[in-house]
Amino acid sequence: MLKFPKWFYKWSDDNPTDLKGPGILAGTVASAVAIATIIVVYDNPNRTTDQQTGPRGIGMDVTKFVRDNPQYDPYEESYVAFPRVEAPEGTPTAAEAYGDSVVAFGDMDQANFDRLQEAMSAWVGTKVVLYDDGEVDETTLAITKNCVEATQYLNDSWDTHNLASDGRGVNCYTCHRGEPTPPGAWFKAGAVNSAAAGWAAVQNRVMVGNTYTQSNFTSLPVDAVEKFLLDGNSIKVHDLESRVAQQPGDPTWQDAERTFSLMNHQSNALNVNCVYCHNTRAFYDPTQVTPQWSITTLAQQMTIDINQTFYEPRSEVLGRESGKVNCMTCHMGVVSPLNGRDMVAEWPELAAPVE
Repeated sequence: MLKFPKWFYKWSDDNPTDLKGPGILAGTVASAVAIATIIVVYDNPNRTTDQQTGPRGIGMDVTKFVRDNPQYDPYEESYVAFPRVEAPEGTPTAAEAYGDSVVAFGDMDQANFDRLQEAMSAWVGTKVVLYDDGEVDETTLAITKNCVEATQYLNDSWDTHNLASDGRGVNCYTCHRGEPTPPGAWFKAGAVNSAAAGWAAVQNRVMVGNTYTQSNFTSLPVDAVEKFLLDGNSIKVHDLESRVAQQPGDPTWQDAERTFSLMNHQSNALNVNCVYCHNTRAFYDPTQVTPQWSITTLAQQMTIDINQTFYEPRSEVLGRESGKVNCMTCHMGVVSPLNGRDMVAEWPELAAPVE
């Protein structure tokens, strides 16, 4: 037989007709038990996870809700791997089968050469051929060759960042994500009109399409990635001097705002905040940065290199501006693109050095 506490019986004797009080109490207790049960069974829906990025005690940690799964790349679910095929004995090489028009992988057997073309077509969302098949034009073939060389260059010359030798690396899908134009590509902002060729032409602008990541809908400059990740301008604009007597048009102010815009872009590209790289009490002190700061600095140099080496010169081949890369192009909102998947396992030729 269920027995209640003594206080309940005493209260009931003193208040024989008052059922509201015990009803509220019973409901409150039942609700608390139900909520506790849900939390235990289904986990706390507001549970957070912390990533410590610096010394403990100074607030250098990144906190996010676990429900947001902040470092999961959903694009991996759409990635299709194309394993190599067993080439029959006597299969000719691609160069032997298709002649001198082959722009890459001429030494590969024809069976796997065709298979790689099939894979690349799926990864970029449009037909890819690596030789003159009578339908492809010279410009498209030249761009395809440029893309292959850029991929190999990234995996070989910048292996310290792309980790191709450590089982990661990049292939066409890393940037393209199944689309002919990578969703994270960017183009130069340019001046609004001839009368706005100065500083105002790159602020307070809503950049539509893929380029919104340049200013993240703020009034900050939209040419930050152009200046820092293409032109290679110095990002080191912070000092301890007062700017009170100077006007907003001062170059140091302009570059500082560009730096804020770039940092905004990088934070969104990796879904992290300032303390991922910096000790926010001393942005100016390079001795108090985190290890991630060095990785990011290396990535900035890599991006400048490949933009200048491959993507900017490509504009001359296209006859128009070519899309370029920044942090978002590969990372797409996570620290480890495609959840760290090995993107060159089946096709190590994509990690071969450019001859």
